[in-house]
Amino acid sequence: MIFIKHIFRWILKFLKFPLQFINLLIDDLSLDFLSNKDKSKNNFIFVVGLPKSGTTLIENILRVLGYLDLSNSPLRIYDNRGLSNPHDISEAMFKKVPRNKLTFLKLHTHFTEENLKIIKKFNPLVIISLRNLHQVLVSRYCHVVANKKHRHHDLIKDLPVIEGFKKSLFIKNSYDTPVSPIEYFKKWVENWESAINKKKLNYLMIDFEEYQNNQKNYIKKILNHLNLDQNILDDVCEKVTNNFKKYDKNNLEKNLTGFIKPQTINNDSKNIKEKLYTLEIKNFVNEALVK
Repeated sequence: MIFIKHIFRWILKFLKFPLQFINLLIDDLSLDFLSNKDKSKNNFIFVVGLPKSGTTLIENILRVLGYLDLSNSPLRIYDNRGLSNPHDISEAMFKKVPRNKLTFLKLHTHFTEENLKIIKKFNPLVIISLRNLHQVLVSRYCHVVANKKHRHHDLIKDLPVIEGFKKSLFIKNSYDTPVSPIEYFKKWVENWESAINKKKLNYLMIDFEEYQNNQKNYIKKILNHLNLDQNILDDVCEKVTNNFKKYDKNNLEKNLTGFIKPQTINNDSKNIKEKLYTLEIKNFVNEALVK
């Protein structure tokens, strides 16, 4: 059944976005054919992070290294059926990862003992993306305001920026947000950090702010974790930078949110972020996180 679902899904994408589909298929075939599997024993990388925490950057780096996205390639089968939570993982999902092909999976998976049990059983290399929670929450607010389909959009869209941002932190109800966003995000980070420290897990925890301050050192840590040759560092840095420039300029990328998968793209958010990246708002968030 999952094979039929996979084929049907990509037929629909081809019919709706034929040019993007062909480009992606050619790129994926090239990566699968040209990637040197011998340069790394780590064929499966599992990337975990909160929304807006830098996971898209890690996806870009892994793709430069020849890895294909399990959840979004016509050459990979992604089985996310039967999950109790959309951010959970399953044995069926990990079983579909080809052992002899470079593959990554990026999810916002929260820590549970069951999720950890699955990770340990299939033993991928794990990268956990972190970011200052103030910045994460600001980016989340911009996304909610820009995305008319978001469940909280109508609750904050007409409010002044600062008032809307503050409200976005504490929205809570019984049917779709039983835990407030700020509480969920805080617990998400704390639970993963606690598990890694207590269980001495060999997972790479990497902070997006480090990329902003030192691109090479950030990418170098990922190469080290993947046991890859540091001689490729400069080349990887250049390709990652060029990819982001291409996405900004290429008109085809305007359809990425519909063709690939929901992306963390916020429209016209520069002015909003300037209002929220202030000491007063940062202190407000820090005080709320302490409570």
